[in-house]
Amino acid sequence: MTKIYVVVFALLILIGFSCKKETPTRSFELSATTKNNNVFLNWSPVLLSGFKSINVYRSTSPIPDPQFDRPIDANLLIATISDKNKISFCDSNVVNHKGSVHYKIVLNLSNRIIASNEEQVNFEGFSLTLPIKGGSYTFVCPEKNLLYMLNGNSGKICIIDYFQKKVLTIADLPPQGLGFAVMNAGKPELFMNKSTKIISCHDGLTFAPKYNVIIPSGYVKDYKVKDNFLYILNIDNYAGSIRTYDLTTQTLLSDKLIYLSPDIISSNLYVTDSDELFVKCICQIYNSQNNIYFYKSICFKYNLLNHLPTDSVIISHPLLNSDTLSINNYRYIEPSPDGNFLTCNQNGDILDISTSSIYNIGSANNTSSSIVYSKTGNYVLVKPGYLNNTVSPPLLDIYLRQGFNFVKTIKSANPQMIPGTGSLYGDDFIDNDTLISYNIKSKSSNPPVSVLTVFLKKFN
Repeated sequence: MTKIYVVVFALLILIGFSCKKETPTRSFELSATTKNNNVFLNWSPVLLSGFKSINVYRSTSPIPDPQFDRPIDANLLIATISDKNKISFCDSNVVNHKGSVHYKIVLNLSNRIIASNEEQVNFEGFSLTLPIKGGSYTFVCPEKNLLYMLNGNSGKICIIDYFQKKVLTIADLPPQGLGFAVMNAGKPELFMNKSTKIISCHDGLTFAPKYNVIIPSGYVKDYKVKDNFLYILNIDNYAGSIRTYDLTTQTLLSDKLIYLSPDIISSNLYVTDSDELFVKCICQIYNSQNNIYFYKSICFKYNLLNHLPTDSVIISHPLLNSDTLSINNYRYIEPSPDGNFLTCNQNGDILDISTSSIYNIGSANNTSSSIVYSKTGNYVLVKPGYLNNTVSPPLLDIYLRQGFNFVKTIKSANPQMIPGTGSLYGDDFIDNDTLISYNIKSKSSNPPVSVLTVFLKKFN
């Protein structure tokens, strides 16, 4: 009997050693880092014998451990590595993944498999497939985290909340011109040109029509809305005037002449949070003595008293009011939301109106700059004025609005144009302390669809 016990005990010891030998062990660890929307995976060298391959898996949900759980879905396999000495892998195809992305690698040996730990990467972004052909126009309302995607050809408009990562509204679009979204009297509203004489107002969340403002004469060159008042830069027989409407009743309150010119090339109007109104105009003037035309650039500033523009002053500075044969510089004339600063040109020169001093926030990254003031927050974004059809995402410079001190350079999360596609459009803007980068890619399908991809990156 004693011999039987001894034999059983010995068998149990052998079984124990056998089980211990087959118990899965981790001989290497996985780590993951991100840069420019690529995921870089690294693991420790494989020191075990019997190497066959390494499988790399990616999923938007936790990946099971094949040593203890069910096998990993073969559809999650993104790469198989047959080189034992390779200890890294770059995943560059994660652009359309939402939220968290999970990674695991599995070492295949001749007699067993070993799974690494799981690494989770959080992409602050998302993608949405929309039943609308790409956007003819896009505009944003950062105060409400809204992105508007409009396609005039298909007669559709989409309203997306980019923080909630969802579509709020897809609506049919009557014939409209380019518009803008604004917080008006505490509510998001969307204003659009139905024609050069009609401006329509829609609910900013549902796109339900609210009312139209009809212009009796001339045509609308530019317009802005603030505190339920509409300010129109109107051109009528070469005369420029500011027309002020009360949007509660849609009635005209004042029509203030601002300039006369034989040929008005362009005009832009801005209204600041501090109740100031700026008008930038470029006029073509004929010099009969020299028999040539030249351009006169003028910037007017009005204070709003009881919502109406008072007498104007001309903001004068050589960089701001340069007379030039190129009229492209008018696109860069924009006041800061507080009305204290004016962007002068595409070189990154900003005028301090109170002191007439100049800040320059141009850089080697953006020699032809487009400067965007954050409507929510205290930052300024400097981005390329044009993209030159490059695949490489542009570099974006971020400055503090107070003192224009440099914060950092961030690479845009998306290529804004891809040569040969003709169907990818994107842009970047700042919402508080978050850089929002988005692109829209049309897909050839019937019915037409497009993919909106949005990236959100905090930078403070």
